[in-house]
Amino acid sequence: MYKTIQQTLLLVTATLAGTALAAPTTPLSRPGPSAVRARDGATSSSYMDVVSLWRANLGLSALAEDAGLAANAQKTVDDGRGQMAHELNPGTLGQVLAPGQPDEFEHVFVGGWLCEMPDMDGLGDVCASDLGQGWYYDGQTGHAEILTSPSYSRIGCANAMGIWACDLA
Repeated sequence: MYKTIQQTLLLVTATLAGTALAAPTTPLSRPGPSAVRARDGATSSSYMDVVSLWRANLGLSALAEDAGLAANAQKTVDDGRGQMAHELNPGTLGQVLAPGQPDEFEHVFVGGWLCEMPDMDGLGDVCASDLGQGWYYDGQTGHAEILTSPSYSRIGCANAMGIWACDLA
């Protein structure tokens, strides 16, 4: 219970500070061979294909799709009205946001979030490819840390008005 309270406090603090929501850190690794890419045009209906492929590329356990977390993510992007505004809804322990259209989920997931830590095993040289282009990280690694944290087992993502959100628990 203490760990849950501590994580909640970290998440609220990060939200108030306007940063990515905090998660336990994951150690950096060396790049592996060229990573496998998902098919082009990943939409909100196929985001789990992208999540599953890239977590497998990174040697991480699969995340289960969670309808409640997807609803939380949808509420966040709807309430944001086209702006990136973190919103912790009941059941959400971590959240990542990035701009992107419904057919750009792989670009967002890999380039926008995972490539904050480009030296992870399994990314290969993908962060130097078109998937990694157009993002400015400013030293931030919080999104990648959340998406690769072993503390989470479930995910739900949604897009509205050019913003992708993924909620994790």
